[in-house]
Amino acid sequence: MKITILSVGALKKEYAKKGVQDYLERISRYLPVEMTEVRDARFAGTGKREAAMKQEAEALLKNLKSTDYVAAMTDKGRAYSSTEFSAFIEKVMAMGSKKRLVFVIGGSYGLHESLTERADSLVSLSKMTLPHDMARLVLFEQVYRAFTIMRNEPYSH
Repeated sequence: MKITILSVGALKKEYAKKGVQDYLERISRYLPVEMTEVRDARFAGTGKREAAMKQEAEALLKNLKSTDYVAAMTDKGRAYSSTEFSAFIEKVMAMGSKKRLVFVIGGSYGLHESLTERADSLVSLSKMTLPHDMARLVLFEQVYRAFTIMRNEPYSH
């Protein structure tokens, strides 16, 4: 299995770029991992939210395959403890029919319903709102932590 973090927009903050790169390298010791970014919609003004979300969802959906297990990151999703998140990843990895576990992070307005409807699971990182760079960094860290928990390695304690 391969893990893909599919997100809207490029990382902007240097701390996030460095942190994500570090966790990409750490996770790759366990299995293949990649980060894929799609362009964020450039809509301004009121009433443009839905159009922006739809445009971003179309770009995200083009990167998904029928053999993917899709976990959409949304505040409406299930919040896991680190141990529960590790068990979630392990369960998905045990599915023989899925080739990739794809975590999808939307743009500044969130995810369009067409994307959440395609998702196999809805996952929340926190009840708090996180900036996109921070959300991506936290997700990468938690994926790495999940593997250390699976292998009972000291990082997770």
